[in-house]
Amino acid sequence: MVLQGDSDINLRRPRNKKKRLIDNSNLRPWSELPEALVHLITKHLGAIDYLMFGCVCRGWRLYVVAHRQEFMASQPPLVVFLSMLAKRACYFYSIFDQKTYKATLPNLIGKSCYLLTCGYWVMEDKNKMGHSQIWLLNPFTRHELRFSCPPNPYTSVILASLATPLREFVIIAIGSWYPFLQFCRSTDVNWTVYDYNDKFKGGATDDQRWFVDVVVFKGKIYVLTNLGEIGILNLNSYSYVTLLEVKSIGAWNYALQLLAFDDQLLMIHRVEPFEKKENLVYELNFLKMEWVKMQNFGDQALFLGH
Repeated sequence: MVLQGDSDINLRRPRNKKKRLIDNSNLRPWSELPEALVHLITKHLGAIDYLMFGCVCRGWRLYVVAHRQEFMASQPPLVVFLSMLAKRACYFYSIFDQKTYKATLPNLIGKSCYLLTCGYWVMEDKNKMGHSQIWLLNPFTRHELRFSCPPNPYTSVILASLATPLREFVIIAIGSWYPFLQFCRSTDVNWTVYDYNDKFKGGATDDQRWFVDVVVFKGKIYVLTNLGEIGILNLNSYSYVTLLEVKSIGAWNYALQLLAFDDQLLMIHRVEPFEKKENLVYELNFLKMEWVKMQNFGDQALFLGH
């Protein structure tokens, strides 16, 4: 080892040959650190380091799992970069720390990755065949979920966690211009296909309606159409979707998006950059059953992915 810079250490003085005896009787394993100290340590960690902290020992892993939701809620957002040509890695950029983190991924050759849902990358085989799968991967925890592809065309999938007695999750596939809503629960063997062609018959825009987003809010699954109509998805009822009588905002846009935020159910009306307009955000007023335009977020900020 080479020491650089100024130092008061005399490297040439004779070493003391006597070995100092160390009393190990008062030493304790790192896993036995008091929780108060563990809390102080994690307060100074970022999201990546926090997850790595939980890999040290069982005690710290249990602490990380127990406090993960609270910790992540206090963290600044990360910008995700994933090249279409990526083979083994993606990158996360912290806006506030101005740091870039690299996450190594399994082999991505032959797969396309096109969105994030609930913290999972959604990937699928580029060359779809009968045995093709939808592959969901959490880049932080490396947890993976695999599903067979839905039987009908789709353009996006959403992963949702269900607050059932056995705690299960469901993957929902929707698609622009396709009159299908398809879902598969973690306990299901096959996909359930809901053809909603008949649902919207009788109107002038029958063939121009489709579902654009899905979100879980207070234990219920809400679905949104491109016309700003909102409904509840019941996985155990054949009618599946029940549209709510909510006054429409009069928008016809495939770029509508739902967001569950604390006790608010929000709808985001996104605009393209060339339109030179601001994105509009509405809150669903459940008492009046209407969308109310939000003027500002106070001391909060809303980050939208691209």
